[in-house]
Amino acid sequence: MATRSAPAPSAVAPATGAGKALSRQFWVILHRWAGLSLTLFLAVAGFTGIFLSWLDELEAATAPELHLAAPPSPGARPMEVLAIRDQVLARYPGARINFVPLDVEPGRSLRLHLSWPDPKTGIEQAGPGWDDLFLDPYTGRELGRREWGDIRQGMKNLMPFVYRLHYSLALGPTAMLVFGVAALIWTLDCFVGFYLTLPVRQKPPPKGAVRPGGKTWWRRWQPSWIVRWRASGYKLNFDLHRAGGLWLWPLLMVFAWSSVSFNLPQVYVPVMKQLGAQDPREAFFSAMLPRPRPHPALDFEAALARGQVLAGEEARKAGLAMRSDGEAYLWHSPEIGAYVYGFTTSADISKHGAGTSVAFDSDTGALKAVQIPTGSNAANTFTAWIVALHTAHVLGTPWRIAVSLIGAAVTMLCITGLVIWTRKRGGRAGRSLRRSAAT
Repeated sequence: MATRSAPAPSAVAPATGAGKALSRQFWVILHRWAGLSLTLFLAVAGFTGIFLSWLDELEAATAPELHLAAPPSPGARPMEVLAIRDQVLARYPGARINFVPLDVEPGRSLRLHLSWPDPKTGIEQAGPGWDDLFLDPYTGRELGRREWGDIRQGMKNLMPFVYRLHYSLALGPTAMLVFGVAALIWTLDCFVGFYLTLPVRQKPPPKGAVRPGGKTWWRRWQPSWIVRWRASGYKLNFDLHRAGGLWLWPLLMVFAWSSVSFNLPQVYVPVMKQLGAQDPREAFFSAMLPRPRPHPALDFEAALARGQVLAGEEARKAGLAMRSDGEAYLWHSPEIGAYVYGFTTSADISKHGAGTSVAFDSDTGALKAVQIPTGSNAANTFTAWIVALHTAHVLGTPWRIAVSLIGAAVTMLCITGLVIWTRKRGGRAGRSLRRSAAT
């Protein structure tokens, strides 16, 4: 969270002159109300973020019957994922599985997400009370089901519910948009909060006078970086808010701006384009078909073969080395009439998420778009890095620990900012009462 560390108005006015005081006081008020409007969103996002960097481990701990699947014998090889997909679709006529992870981590189950489109329109409709199906990757046996994120189903949905809280307060698409607006305000407020920690500009001496010896600008800024652990409760709270925000400022900016990319792409994408970003997915996702194409000429087996060919060709053109230690997926979009094959190359920051991908027509196999996360464009590389940092998919366990600590720090900044506001609001109310009594 931004550093809501505004000095009291009385500490500002004497050193700046009337115009300057009003200017700084404007930013103080703006920072105050921005912080108050963000408190709920950031406190929830920060607190839930403590746990989400350990999502896979906590999923396995809270619902082991769904997520764990031991091999039947040492060295046993799992079934082909597409073969399991075919079995599931045969058991559930009318269901659709558009996304298939092509790799299963040893000891883990295979999770497939099912949708239930209307047979006539192809539009997704309410299902039978579940959409996540967990299967033993060695036998295809069903391990269990859940409606993703529905906490009423118990512990098996605890972590998906925490995830939903993290980006939308578990309130749906409208709340997700509101979260995006909050992330944008947070990003801008980071700069305001940083400005308010800077030392007040000293009033220049009268013409011809000599300024007496005093502290340098840096010496006057140093207290903003220090926490007075032995100070009174209010001073300690203020120092934690101001110094905590300063020390974490670059990381807070990473999480704020990456949150905009997740929840408010209609702002993030145009801004990054002005900085030189090139997103081939923009044209891809805008090319909607008049009607969905649920049954393309290329089935999933043929699409996988075509995706692998295109992946090899595009990797060679870009001078990238293919990686075998990363995740891969195949996704079909009936609305666009295309497949997306995700794979990992030397351009990927993490082995998770398969940042490199090719998109191709689901009937003809013609290439539609290529996504290379790093190396080809500085702005794209920046986006890839902030997303990987936000999701804790880079730098291993130390960074995952750091992300949890950052989530705790964001929550702390919300609480300390609220305490500062409450204390100052009480002081203003007290002064108003005293003036009224004197009158």
